[in-house]
Amino acid sequence: MERIKCDLQGEWEITDLSEPSKIIVIEITRDHKLIVISQCLYIDTILKREGLDQANQVSTPLNHNITLGPNPEGNMGDRSNSYAQLLGSLQFLANAMRPDIAYAVSRLASYSTNPSLQHTTAIKRILWYLSGTRDYGIKYSNTPSGPNHFSGYTDAAYANADDCKSTTGYMYLAQRGAITWRSKKQTITALSSMEAEYVALSEAA
Repeated sequence: MERIKCDLQGEWEITDLSEPSKIIVIEITRDHKLIVISQCLYIDTILKREGLDQANQVSTPLNHNITLGPNPEGNMGDRSNSYAQLLGSLQFLANAMRPDIAYAVSRLASYSTNPSLQHTTAIKRILWYLSGTRDYGIKYSNTPSGPNHFSGYTDAAYANADDCKSTTGYMYLAQRGAITWRSKKQTITALSSMEAEYVALSEAA
Protein backbone atom coordinates (compact mmCIF):
# COMPACT_ATOMS: atom_id res chain seq x y z
CA MET A 1 0.00 0.00 0.00
CA GLU A 2 2.82 2.43 0.84
CA ARG A 3 4.48 1.70 -2.52
CA ILE A 4 1.24 2.35 -4.38
CA LYS A 5 0.76 5.65 -2.57
CA CYS A 6 4.35 6.69 -3.40
CA ASP A 7 3.79 5.82 -7.06
CA LEU A 8 0.60 7.92 -7.14
CA GLN A 9 2.33 10.83 -5.45
CA GLY A 10 5.02 10.68 -8.13
CA GLU A 11 2.39 11.33 -10.81
CA TRP A 12 -0.24 13.51 -9.11
CA GLU A 13 -0.71 15.72 -6.12
CA ILE A 14 -2.70 13.65 -3.64
CA THR A 15 -3.73 13.82 0.01
CA ASP A 16 -3.62 10.73 2.20
CA LEU A 17 -6.79 10.75 4.32
CA SER A 18 -5.91 7.41 5.98
CA GLU A 19 -8.65 4.78 6.37
CA PRO A 20 -12.00 5.89 4.94
CA SER A 21 -14.98 6.54 7.19
CA LYS A 22 -17.37 7.32 4.32
CA ILE A 23 -17.57 6.56 0.60
CA ILE A 24 -20.27 8.59 -1.18
CA VAL A 25 -23.19 7.97 1.25
CA ILE A 26 -21.90 4.69 2.68
CA GLU A 27 -20.64 4.98 6.24
CA ILE A 28 -17.79 2.70 7.33
CA THR A 29 -17.04 1.62 10.89
CA ARG A 30 -14.17 -0.71 11.68
CA ASP A 31 -12.15 -2.27 14.45
CA HIS A 32 -9.51 -5.00 14.43
CA LYS A 33 -12.09 -7.75 13.78
CA LEU A 34 -15.06 -6.15 12.04
CA ILE A 35 -16.00 -3.81 9.21
CA VAL A 36 -19.57 -2.50 9.27
CA ILE A 37 -21.10 -0.48 6.43
CA SER A 38 -24.38 1.41 6.78
CA GLN A 39 -26.35 4.37 5.39
CA CYS A 40 -27.92 5.97 8.46
CA LEU A 41 -27.45 9.56 7.28
CA TYR A 42 -28.84 8.79 3.82
CA ILE A 43 -31.94 7.22 5.38
CA ASP A 44 -32.33 10.25 7.66
CA THR A 45 -32.18 12.51 4.60
CA ILE A 46 -34.98 10.57 2.87
CA LEU A 47 -37.15 10.51 5.99
CA LYS A 48 -36.76 14.26 6.57
CA ARG A 49 -37.47 15.03 2.93
CA GLU A 50 -40.71 13.04 3.16
CA GLY A 51 -41.62 14.52 6.56
CA LEU A 52 -41.38 11.11 8.23
CA ASP A 53 -38.32 11.49 10.43
CA GLN A 54 -40.58 10.95 13.47
CA ALA A 55 -42.72 8.28 11.78
CA ASN A 56 -44.29 5.32 13.52
CA GLN A 57 -42.19 2.19 13.16
CA VAL A 58 -43.28 -1.13 11.68
CA SER A 59 -41.59 -4.53 11.73
CA THR A 60 -41.78 -5.38 8.00
CA PRO A 61 -41.32 -3.33 4.81
CA LEU A 62 -44.53 -4.74 3.26
CA ASN A 63 -47.92 -5.51 4.77
CA HIS A 64 -48.44 -9.16 3.90
CA ASN A 65 -52.17 -8.90 4.63
CA ILE A 66 -52.67 -6.60 1.63
CA THR A 67 -52.62 -7.82 -1.97
CA LEU A 68 -51.01 -5.29 -4.28
CA GLY A 69 -52.44 -4.92 -7.76
CA PRO A 70 -52.53 -2.51 -10.70
CA ASN A 71 -54.32 0.80 -10.33
CA PRO A 72 -58.07 0.19 -10.84
CA GLU A 73 -59.24 0.88 -14.40
CA GLY A 74 -60.36 4.44 -14.88
CA ASN A 75 -58.44 5.72 -11.89
CA MET A 76 -55.49 7.78 -13.06
CA GLY A 77 -53.81 7.76 -9.66
CA ASP A 78 -50.89 10.02 -8.78
CA ARG A 79 -48.83 10.69 -11.89
CA SER A 80 -46.57 13.25 -10.21
CA ASN A 81 -42.85 12.67 -9.84
CA SER A 82 -43.07 12.17 -6.06
CA TYR A 83 -43.64 8.41 -6.23
CA ALA A 84 -40.92 7.85 -8.85
CA GLN A 85 -38.46 10.10 -7.00
CA LEU A 86 -38.98 8.27 -3.72
CA LEU A 87 -38.80 4.92 -5.50
CA GLY A 88 -35.46 5.89 -7.04
CA SER A 89 -34.03 6.79 -3.63
CA LEU A 90 -35.22 3.49 -2.18
CA GLN A 91 -33.87 1.53 -5.15
CA PHE A 92 -30.42 3.01 -4.57
CA LEU A 93 -30.65 2.10 -0.89
CA ALA A 94 -31.86 -1.44 -1.65
CA ASN A 95 -29.11 -2.04 -4.20
CA ALA A 96 -26.28 -0.53 -2.18
CA MET A 97 -26.96 -1.55 1.39
CA ARG A 98 -30.37 -2.95 2.32
CA PRO A 99 -31.29 -6.37 0.94
CA ASP A 100 -34.14 -6.49 3.46
CA ILE A 101 -36.15 -3.97 1.40
CA ALA A 102 -35.12 -5.30 -2.03
CA TYR A 103 -38.31 -7.31 -2.63
CA ALA A 104 -40.64 -4.54 -1.46
CA VAL A 105 -38.93 -1.95 -3.66
CA SER A 106 -38.85 -4.28 -6.68
CA ARG A 107 -42.54 -5.07 -6.28
CA LEU A 108 -43.60 -1.44 -6.00
CA ALA A 109 -41.48 -0.51 -9.02
CA SER A 110 -44.00 -2.42 -11.15
CA TYR A 111 -46.57 0.31 -10.49
CA SER A 112 -44.40 3.39 -11.08
CA THR A 113 -46.20 4.40 -14.30
CA ASN A 114 -49.57 4.81 -12.57
CA PRO A 115 -49.38 4.44 -8.77
CA SER A 116 -52.59 4.42 -6.78
CA LEU A 117 -53.21 5.42 -3.18
CA GLN A 118 -52.55 1.80 -2.21
CA HIS A 119 -49.09 1.92 -3.77
CA THR A 120 -48.32 5.30 -2.19
CA THR A 121 -49.28 3.92 1.22
CA ALA A 122 -47.16 0.82 0.61
CA ILE A 123 -44.08 2.84 -0.30
CA LYS A 124 -44.57 4.99 2.80
CA ARG A 125 -44.58 1.78 4.85
CA ILE A 126 -41.04 1.08 3.66
CA LEU A 127 -40.10 4.45 5.17
CA TRP A 128 -41.84 3.53 8.43
CA TYR A 129 -39.80 0.32 8.45
CA LEU A 130 -36.56 2.21 7.74
CA SER A 131 -37.37 4.65 10.53
CA GLY A 132 -36.99 1.83 13.02
CA THR A 133 -34.05 0.13 11.31
CA ARG A 134 -31.99 3.10 10.10
CA ASP A 135 -28.93 1.87 11.99
CA TYR A 136 -28.97 -1.55 10.29
CA GLY A 137 -25.84 -2.33 8.30
CA ILE A 138 -23.78 -5.15 6.82
CA LYS A 139 -21.07 -6.62 9.02
CA TYR A 140 -17.95 -8.32 7.69
CA SER A 141 -15.82 -10.38 10.05
CA ASN A 142 -12.24 -11.60 9.69
CA THR A 143 -13.23 -14.76 11.55
CA PRO A 144 -13.20 -17.68 9.09
CA SER A 145 -16.78 -18.57 8.17
CA GLY A 146 -16.03 -21.82 6.35
CA PRO A 147 -13.48 -23.54 4.14
CA ASN A 148 -14.12 -21.20 1.18
CA HIS A 149 -15.29 -18.10 3.11
CA PHE A 150 -18.00 -17.74 0.46
CA SER A 151 -21.62 -18.89 0.27
CA GLY A 152 -24.78 -18.15 -1.66
CA TYR A 153 -28.52 -18.68 -1.41
CA THR A 154 -31.34 -18.49 -3.93
CA ASP A 155 -35.08 -19.11 -3.94
CA ALA A 156 -38.18 -18.39 -6.00
CA ALA A 157 -41.74 -17.38 -5.15
CA TYR A 158 -43.93 -19.19 -7.66
CA ALA A 159 -46.44 -17.11 -9.68
CA ASN A 160 -46.69 -14.34 -7.08
CA ALA A 161 -46.75 -11.39 -9.50
CA ASP A 162 -49.84 -9.84 -11.11
CA ASP A 163 -49.11 -11.54 -14.45
CA CYS A 164 -48.51 -14.94 -12.79
CA LYS A 165 -44.75 -14.67 -13.20
CA SER A 166 -42.49 -15.79 -10.37
CA THR A 167 -39.97 -13.81 -8.36
CA THR A 168 -36.28 -14.67 -8.04
CA GLY A 169 -34.33 -13.83 -4.92
CA TYR A 170 -30.65 -14.51 -4.29
CA MET A 171 -27.80 -13.43 -2.02
CA TYR A 172 -24.09 -14.16 -1.87
CA LEU A 173 -21.98 -13.69 1.26
CA ALA A 174 -18.28 -13.42 2.02
CA GLN A 175 -16.72 -13.03 5.46
CA ARG A 176 -20.22 -13.50 6.90
CA GLY A 177 -21.57 -10.39 5.17
CA ALA A 178 -23.69 -9.90 2.07
CA ILE A 179 -21.73 -8.82 -1.01
CA THR A 180 -24.42 -9.05 -3.71
CA TRP A 181 -28.17 -9.70 -3.77
CA ARG A 182 -31.24 -9.19 -5.92
CA SER A 183 -35.00 -9.58 -6.00
CA LYS A 184 -36.58 -9.50 -9.47
CA LYS A 185 -39.55 -10.72 -11.44
CA GLN A 186 -38.64 -13.56 -13.78
CA THR A 187 -38.81 -12.83 -17.50
CA ILE A 188 -40.66 -16.05 -18.36
CA THR A 189 -43.85 -17.53 -16.97
CA ALA A 190 -42.85 -20.67 -15.10
CA LEU A 191 -45.36 -23.52 -15.30
CA SER A 192 -44.37 -25.08 -11.98
CA SER A 193 -42.56 -24.22 -8.78
CA MET A 194 -39.69 -26.48 -9.89
CA GLU A 195 -39.30 -24.52 -13.13
CA ALA A 196 -39.37 -21.26 -11.15
CA GLU A 197 -36.59 -22.59 -8.92
CA TYR A 198 -34.56 -23.60 -11.97
CA VAL A 199 -34.91 -20.12 -13.48
CA ALA A 200 -33.89 -18.58 -10.16
CA LEU A 201 -30.75 -20.72 -10.05
CA SER A 202 -29.90 -19.71 -13.62
CA GLU A 203 -30.36 -16.01 -12.86
CA ALA A 204 -28.26 -16.25 -9.70
CA ALA A 205 -25.39 -18.06 -11.41
